[in-house]
Amino acid sequence: MWKTIRINSNKNLIETEEYKDAYMGLGGRSLIAQFLNDEVNPDCDPLGEEAKIIICTSMFAGSGLVCANRLSVGAKSPLTGGIKESNVGGSAAKALSDHNIRSIIIESKPKIDGIMKVILIRSDGSISLEDATSYQGMNNYEFVENMQKKYSENISVISIGVAGERLYKNSSLQITEYGTNYPCRAAGRGGLGSVLASKGIKGIVIQNADEKSKPAYADQEKFSRIRKALNKSVAEASKTNPFSLIGTACTIDKTGVAGIIPTHNFTGTISEKIDNLKSDKFIDFVNRNGKNQHPCQSGCLIKCSNIIKDNDGKFLTGGFEYETIALCGPNCDIYDFETIARMDRICDDLGLDTIETGASIALCMEAEIIPWGDANAALELYQQIAEGTEIGNLIGQGTAAVGEHYNIKRIPTCKNQAIPGYDPRGTIGTGFTYATSSMGADHTAGITLGKDDPTDLAGAIQTSNVMQRIFAMADSMTCMMTMSTLGGQLDQLAELYNAMYGGDLNAEGLFAAADKTLKMEHEFNKKAGWTKADNQIPEFFRTEPLPSTGKTFNIPAEMMGI
Repeated sequence: MWKTIRINSNKNLIETEEYKDAYMGLGGRSLIAQFLNDEVNPDCDPLGEEAKIIICTSMFAGSGLVCANRLSVGAKSPLTGGIKESNVGGSAAKALSDHNIRSIIIESKPKIDGIMKVILIRSDGSISLEDATSYQGMNNYEFVENMQKKYSENISVISIGVAGERLYKNSSLQITEYGTNYPCRAAGRGGLGSVLASKGIKGIVIQNADEKSKPAYADQEKFSRIRKALNKSVAEASKTNPFSLIGTACTIDKTGVAGIIPTHNFTGTISEKIDNLKSDKFIDFVNRNGKNQHPCQSGCLIKCSNIIKDNDGKFLTGGFEYETIALCGPNCDIYDFETIARMDRICDDLGLDTIETGASIALCMEAEIIPWGDANAALELYQQIAEGTEIGNLIGQGTAAVGEHYNIKRIPTCKNQAIPGYDPRGTIGTGFTYATSSMGADHTAGITLGKDDPTDLAGAIQTSNVMQRIFAMADSMTCMMTMSTLGGQLDQLAELYNAMYGGDLNAEGLFAAADKTLKMEHEFNKKAGWTKADNQIPEFFRTEPLPSTGKTFNIPAEMMGI
């Protein structure tokens, strides 16, 4: 039976609870939606006493299903003011499942500011709160190195850098990556790093379990048989999947030519320099010192991650993904992998969302704080964030805050969150997702970009709604890359669920569960103050045609529930 660890950060109290029967069969995003609706006042201050943060594993964690060892982090977002679930690969979820832990709940907050603790889960399963005073002001790479020296090189770590400590609304939680043990995997969106910091928690250290726990199954033989077939199908698909062969950076081959990749603060102007960032150049860059086809988590067969090394052969970053490249690169008129990788490293170290940061740097260029395309000046702004200067602190509060401060008209956000690497004029279904989803502008809430991405209004809306359901499903059990294959085998996936938890669920039941998750998220947001009038796309996407197609975002307000 799974267990829940509940920590009161004011009383320094740790309680181990039996996993609720009502939560059985939930995991990841579905568990977060249920938990936040059950225990958190939607009207609370996200950084206040009433707020809670939950860190949990997926419904199939530890079972051997491909890519099921993802970690989900959930709380009320200080950036959007609504519910937020951010999921990530890395080593922590598998380490938690080996300890039979499905979720960690952190509640209350220290009465005295400046008190920081580390949650230590020892190899024998005992848990304690350790003093982290000496680690305050330390960024993620140095913190992880210190934890490894103190507790073992093979630990898993969840941590925040100074961005979280300063309560930046753009702050992430960083997780050590499988195979490298560097903190280069980010639960980035929504500012959840600041929520963990508000609880006085610097990080969570998980030693490998002495005795690894195994999930309970309603029918283990049936589960093993179906799991084997599903894993095989993903492995076969990966042999020809560009995400596996190259990485998510291959997306530029499509979005770059089509003008969908954000450039020059989402003007959509296509530069000849975009060729510098295409797949062949990416592979050359990665293979110069590093490698691609790296698994970010135990049990990953997709292997869309990578290891990037600098010119001296030292580790620079990992998980160098399309969204980071798009927002920190072309959106700022920067077309150099080396520079963008350095920006990614800085963000991971400080604990910042690369999407929000890249969009914010572009607004600084639009405000003429630094010149467009000036990589050195951009890196200097990253240094200002690290030092906590006035402009650095401003950037840390997110894209909307930067735009409003400089009185910029073209601010690319939905529900206060920066739009990721897909211009909504070039993929209107994705734009509909940005505006209407419970997560704000988040491609992982239901991107529609693909060979069947419709351009008619009704088709785009329908596709968005379907993809929002599928992504809610994926975020509860595995990763979206895996779901691109498993999505065609939902009846088998439902049977896998039945073999683990019992029952007679079918594909329609999986969709019904996803619908319930989405409904709970929207209910939470409504109580938090969101209205249908918040389902907005920035006006410039409606009035400025995308240069590559001449099209605008043309889904009318009345079709977006406004």
